[in-house]
Amino acid sequence: MSPPDPADPATASPPDLSQWEPDKNPFYLEFFGETSPVLDRGFAEVIPAGGQDPVATSAAPVYEYWWTLGHPGAAAHREQWSGVLGSDAGAEDQRAAPIWENLHSDVAARVYLYFPIAGGWRIREIMATVKYLMPVPQQQAWWTKAGQDLQLLSPLIKDAGDITGLVPGGATASKWLNTISKLQVGSVPQSKDFPWTVDKVTFGGNGEAVMQGVAWNLPASLLQAQGGRLTGSLAVSVFPAIRQSATAGGSAVVPGPAKAHAGIYPKDGKPIWIPGPDARSFVELSIGPKMPADAGSSASDPPQAAESPGPGR
Repeated sequence: MSPPDPADPATASPPDLSQWEPDKNPFYLEFFGETSPVLDRGFAEVIPAGGQDPVATSAAPVYEYWWTLGHPGAAAHREQWSGVLGSDAGAEDQRAAPIWENLHSDVAARVYLYFPIAGGWRIREIMATVKYLMPVPQQQAWWTKAGQDLQLLSPLIKDAGDITGLVPGGATASKWLNTISKLQVGSVPQSKDFPWTVDKVTFGGNGEAVMQGVAWNLPASLLQAQGGRLTGSLAVSVFPAIRQSATAGGSAVVPGPAKAHAGIYPKDGKPIWIPGPDARSFVELSIGPKMPADAGSSASDPPQAAESPGPGR
């Protein structure tokens, strides 16, 4: 694969969203998170040395990487901005159903996050979420479902130090279970109304760097219920995976780009890829993991973001 062209905003520096033109590009995608994560060097410990508490054996944090898929929103919100934003669309165009209201019902969109595997480090997925902002019409039902899920988890969280064998990388079992319990409260529960799912995916090969990641399968009901922005996240730990080498010292841990893109599936017409123009374009976020001893103050730097308006239809 040829290196990114610095003059191409889709592959180098994504454009400022103030330049987004919703009439031409109905969707945009953001991808943001920690760019200097601390490596978890205890990820492979099934039983920690000395029988210590699992939390104490791994000081590396769990990180959350977010994506946001946005569009102009419901008609009531679009109309109040039409004059301010200078829209000259006629009344007939205003009445036409926007594309985000004419998507396949089962899988209306997919969002993909990919992380590199060749830089001397990898990520381990812990939990994927789709976020919601309280209150929502389904609030009571969602809290009931979340409460049932947390009830199932509570014995595991309480006794995490004794059940490390239930979670891969047992030395961090309690950290993982605590992460799941915290993130589950703010995530849209899977239900008959919102049957969203995730898949593990791989991208690359044939001369391109192989990347591994997660895809969110999003139904139309979820996009409609959340208005003009839908946000999800992936909680991960980052661990060293330095390639074995015959030369002294082997390979170093080096920064690498994490990538995101989204596919939108209209009932009529071909899929729309964000940032586009096709499925081989991505929003990129450069990630440079640090060893715990080298992290210093850089580990607390604020998360950074990448963003890109979508393509024209």
